[in-house]
Amino acid sequence: MSSQEHCGITFCVAREQQNVRLLELPPALLARITSQHPSSLSLKSTAPTEGASGHAVLCSNDQTFQLRQVHSSNSVFLLQPSFVATTTDQTPWSEGLTAIAKCEATLEAIPQATACTPLLKTILPVFSSQHGADMPISIEARGRQAIFQDLPVSSREFDQSWKDLCAFETEGRAFRPSAAVCWIAWRSIVDACTLKGLSFNRELDVISLARTVGEDDVPEFVVAAIIDRLRSDEGVPQKSQARSGDAHPANLSDFLRDWKDQLPESWRQQATIDILKGNFTQPSKDTILFAEGNDDTGKGISSAATAKASGPQARKWHEKFKNTRR
Repeated sequence: MSSQEHCGITFCVAREQQNVRLLELPPALLARITSQHPSSLSLKSTAPTEGASGHAVLCSNDQTFQLRQVHSSNSVFLLQPSFVATTTDQTPWSEGLTAIAKCEATLEAIPQATACTPLLKTILPVFSSQHGADMPISIEARGRQAIFQDLPVSSREFDQSWKDLCAFETEGRAFRPSAAVCWIAWRSIVDACTLKGLSFNRELDVISLARTVGEDDVPEFVVAAIIDRLRSDEGVPQKSQARSGDAHPANLSDFLRDWKDQLPESWRQQATIDILKGNFTQPSKDTILFAEGNDDTGKGISSAATAKASGPQARKWHEKFKNTRR
């Protein structure tokens, strides 16, 4: 029995317990944050809805995880090494373990697909062809970073949605262009590339092209956002998808013809109805109706064409935009 006198470990429970919550991470995420180049993690919250409160999410650089609290019937103690007083004079202190927290629930991180584009679309003010001096002064001045911090999504998901909406930031404010503005800018881009002999099949000089188109009364930041939207990871423009501002069914043949007429010659053969699947319905086999309906300004492609055909505006875009900040 004498050989067993000192085999035990002294265990104590701290009088003041700490508030600790255990987080169980998926193996893949755990491997990433413990690697040589760890991914950063951030806690965000979804916006509350009618009848439901918001919930916390965990965001890495490229993925969003829903946090779910799981209760357990087993008590989990968080221990730390400590020195514990003994009742002997020879060894008044001995090494032991002290429970500093008791965890009765664990947080599980569950991967979830977040529809970032609809969220971002509702937040970003629309930059329309009619903004100029008439743009509402009441629009809150929020930049890209401030908006990203408020959205419960990862940085990669946010960046992709930002690109999909052709969003841009200028003078500390973030916007997304209306369909009419995109149409005007696109036509100017095609015209500029045609005049300069630039090919859409290789990397474009965005800065030079934006300045050239900017001389045609189109904001450089809109041009840069549209070209960025069309680029692939290798810097080569991707095939373009048509956008319509018409809320009424259009003749399918007329639509395809008009769409191809707005594209570079090398892209015309790629303009097929198949690449638009999921974005439209067909009331009949000869008509097409886009799911989004009108653009946010209430003006479709036809209004953009009218604005373009009316000639030079009274002032350049950057001058109009500057007046809205006075």
